Amino acid sequence: MEKILEESASIDPALLPEDEEQYDKLASALVARLSKISSQDLASARSDLEALPPSVHTILYLHILLASIDSSIASGKAAPRQLPAAVLPEGSLWPHIVQLLLEFDTIQARYCGTQLLRMIDCIAVGAEQTSNYIPAIQLLHHVILRLDSTSSTLTSTHRTFVRLCLLAQAYTEAVDILDRPIYHIPTSQHDASGIPELCSSSQPVWVYLSPVTGLTQPITSRTYMEYYLLGGMCYMAARRYRDAFFFLEVVLSAPTVQNVASSVMVEAYKKWLLVGLLLNGTPPTVPKAASQTAIRHIRAIAKPYECVADVFKTNNIARLRAEIEVGNGIWQEDGNYGLMAEVFQSFRKFAILKLGKTFAALPLSEVARMTSPDASDVSETKAYLEALIAAGGISAVTTASNDISNEMLRFLPAPTTQTTEAQIGTVLGSQTRELRLLLSHVQDTEYRMGISREYIDYLKKLKKLKEDEKKNAINAKFNPTADDVDEDMMEEL
Repeated sequence: MEKILEESASIDPALLPEDEEQYDKLASALVARLSKISSQDLASARSDLEALPPSVHTILYLHILLASIDSSIASGKAAPRQLPAAVLPEGSLWPHIVQLLLEFDTIQARYCGTQLLRMIDCIAVGAEQTSNYIPAIQLLHHVILRLDSTSSTLTSTHRTFVRLCLLAQAYTEAVDILDRPIYHIPTSQHDASGIPELCSSSQPVWVYLSPVTGLTQPITSRTYMEYYLLGGMCYMAARRYRDAFFFLEVVLSAPTVQNVASSVMVEAYKKWLLVGLLLNGTPPTVPKAASQTAIRHIRAIAKPYECVADVFKTNNIARLRAEIEVGNGIWQEDGNYGLMAEVFQSFRKFAILKLGKTFAALPLSEVARMTSPDASDVSETKAYLEALIAAGGISAVTTASNDISNEMLRFLPAPTTQTTEAQIGTVLGSQTRELRLLLSHVQDTEYRMGISREYIDYLKKLKKLKEDEKKNAINAKFNPTADDVDEDMMEEL
């Protein structure tokens, strides 16, 4: 063990600026050496964890800790398919797990990404086993930002994190990650052949957050869609419906194989339709990027939701209530009962807003007759209107009278707000910074696409077709043209 400690200590961060190649050799050699040591021998060094700072000995610390966890599992003290108490919060190994995930060296982590991901999965499983989610959520939040301070690369840890946040109803923590735009999606085709060394500082962070280093599992289309579906659900719980609408629309716009919709897209569509009603009072328009064939299949499955959306367009609250009550079992089974209740409540607000586009003033009794669930209860309508006005839902006032039947609702012109030059400058400056950041990521994406195998094959096919067109100019209309290649390429992808 003393020899291994010396090798681990030789991986000095100060060596990085001077000789990246030497650092890479030392780190790779240590990983290779540790892989040849049995798990039992590594677990026997568990007592050394007390003296090892994980920020300096990340590779060694992680291997010993995982071996100790495997040893605890092998002891048979835990129930089948469950983690032993030593690995759970307040267990003997938990302080070491926390210390590692808080202090690990991000460069050394590239050499033991598979092991670090195993540790992440371990605490996620433990959180669900004990229903004690908060410690795991806090650790995963830290790990995501430690590996990538911008959280701009989607990893399997993102999906795990958001799922735990939903289970724990920790929406504020989830939103802090969800608010950071995703610019890069790791692919299984990506390899590290173009990287001089894993420790190289000349490459952007997203290059290393890939299945090649083990820092993430492969991001499949389902993983991608589940992240945005779960994220949309977190936004809905936080009542940030516009952000939720965008996330759900991303799911619907995802490419589909042979235009067949997945179950994730069906769930997203149901929620997307209801959120669209909450936002605008009308059924939303399907995004142009979505597969129209897949959308037709989804609509057939989500027919009860389509019926609610159709009734919502009318001004008949009784019909809407009846339609929602008929499908109560469906909403509960889908987990959308609360969202459907919000839709019903919002119908009344949008009905009043529609009245404001037609009338300048109306008796409260008429407003109750046209928008209230109980047309005879004018007092309840007045209380609702006053609460809606106070919340800024509508721009209006109610007139006082001794007889409530004579009271009126008067709509006011929409208030105008003046923005100062300094405020405009601040907004423009913020938008400029965001645009520059977006352009830098676009350039990275264009570069990756330009060197991809699919794009190179596309260029070869395009060149060959153009040559064939020149040779067969007379019969060109009977042959595939260069313009057809784009469609062929999209079908292959």
